Amino acid sequence: MTPIIVLEEHTANKIAAGEVVERPASVVKEIVENSLDAGATSIDIEIREGGKEYLRVVDNGRGIPPEEVPLAFERHATSKIRSADDLFRIVTLGFRGEALPSIAAVSEMEMVTKTQEAPMGTLIAFSGGRRTRLESVGAPPGTAVTVQRLFFNTPARYKFLNQAASERRYVFDIVGRLALANPNVRFRLVSDGEEIFVTPGDGNIEAVMWSIYGSRIGKHLVPVHRESGYLVISGYVCKPEIHRGNRQAQTFIVNGRVVESPLLASAMEKGYQTMLPRRRFPIGVLALTIEPTRVDVNVHPTKREIRLSDSSEVYRQVLLAVKQALETTTPFEPWAFPRQEEDTREAISPPEPTSSVGKPSFVQETMGQTMNSPSLKRRAIPVIPPIRQEKAARVEVSHSLPSADVTTDSQPEVRSSYTPPSGPDHCDTSFAPRHAFHRILGQFQATYILVEAEEELWLIDQHAAHERILYERFLEELQTSRIKTQPLLVPINLELGPAAAAAVMEWSSKLQQLGFEVEEFGSKDCLIRSVPAELSGIGPKDLEELLLGVITKGETTDYRENALILMACKGAVKAGERLTPAAMEDLLGSLLNTKNPFTCPHGRPVIVRLALDDIHRRFGRL
Repeated sequence: MTPIIVLEEHTANKIAAGEVVERPASVVKEIVENSLDAGATSIDIEIREGGKEYLRVVDNGRGIPPEEVPLAFERHATSKIRSADDLFRIVTLGFRGEALPSIAAVSEMEMVTKTQEAPMGTLIAFSGGRRTRLESVGAPPGTAVTVQRLFFNTPARYKFLNQAASERRYVFDIVGRLALANPNVRFRLVSDGEEIFVTPGDGNIEAVMWSIYGSRIGKHLVPVHRESGYLVISGYVCKPEIHRGNRQAQTFIVNGRVVESPLLASAMEKGYQTMLPRRRFPIGVLALTIEPTRVDVNVHPTKREIRLSDSSEVYRQVLLAVKQALETTTPFEPWAFPRQEEDTREAISPPEPTSSVGKPSFVQETMGQTMNSPSLKRRAIPVIPPIRQEKAARVEVSHSLPSADVTTDSQPEVRSSYTPPSGPDHCDTSFAPRHAFHRILGQFQATYILVEAEEELWLIDQHAAHERILYERFLEELQTSRIKTQPLLVPINLELGPAAAAAVMEWSSKLQQLGFEVEEFGSKDCLIRSVPAELSGIGPKDLEELLLGVITKGETTDYRENALILMACKGAVKAGERLTPAAMEDLLGSLLNTKNPFTCPHGRPVIVRLALDDIHRRFGRL
């Protein structure tokens, strides 16, 4: 067995740095938190190349006395606590005394600091953990920290960093959250010479949200406030009509500290119960003030997780705070179908979808295999124009009960063992010629098409059917060359916020392959100049959900398959749209010429078939 030794200090510092310094964004977080603990009211952050090569944080805080500057870079040196008992009464953001030495161990770092009383400032510099300079310099009150060549002496760590665009996005995200947690501090973020955002520093969280997320979210904010014993909850949430396909736009702050908390996220989402479509997530910032003795922040090296002594009560209070805010400020009935002037009957919403079933991985299974088969050559039937021709009662996602019309960017789990239906209990594509005779009887609830097909009655989900048609068209186009595009006469402006806009631009080349021409428009916006031809009528809201959905899901799965599913879903006719007889005929004809007319790309059934004998049996005729 290898003998036990004590690691030399340089190696130990590199190992410890790995717990605190993950990427440039974590460096920015640690330095900014030190600035906040120093009482800064103005903090400027500048990064280049995503922070990998250069980042600088300048504040107007109290600074460090000259005699204490070298001590600040000693491990476990801190001014925040004096004993173990203080760990249960922490009111500062930093307390471990590891940030500065950890950063200095894996970078070239320089700090210039000056207190208000000191006649001169102090400059200290490190390279790979070894001090290279310590001298007096002229400087304004406050502290400026510059970090260059992060991980230059640990190449194995450096190679795991993402491209500059991705690292830049992480920095945007963490600085935005820190700004939301400290609305009384003016934040200014600059990336590669471009000002990303500036917050007013006037203590108004709403103003900070406007600065970061823009007007689309800002004008739909609802204030939240609730007090209960030892707990005070405040902040803003977004009205139900604005939502996201992930939790990226949720920020939780406990005693001034930005934290990751599945408990608080679940409580917020529970407050929106019945108000959001399936697998959609609310937008909001919630700040909780709790007695420090009831919070344990010493459970994670980077202090991003906490433990609450009374988690069930906190959960309940957050849920009630969000629910109360939405109930008192949302003066509409968003979950009913609109009445039609020409129809006095009360519209009934489509039923809730049944349990999720697996979806076939069609890109993986059919790419390069079946789409060029002569049996798949469809008739030249212009499905979309007639389908879009007459809309009498379109159901908007944010104003309807969740229905078979699943217009979200989240789908059921993929079953790797799934195979398309076959065998005696399922018909295959050959059933189309067998049913040469069919007659469309009409629509039921403006959602299902009723078809008489010889001795069967078919009920066809119009949204699922159109999804299947569009999915296979997109798949064929993507395989043969590229998806056909439609230039927009007036580009669509998407106001996304810095982090989301950076993500979209990072994905611009992949999005272009899918038919979306994206152009940067400032630090928070993107212009969409062309879209897939089948999506020429898409609106800004659906387009934003689509692009962000592609990016979010594409980080863990094949982005092409997920993208085609989302594109088909957003482009398909919705439940509640009344169709002309010609549109229904075209839709049916196109469906019968698809490879798999039985399930939509999400795996839900498209056609329910009732045999004549079964119907006779129900009426006692057999």
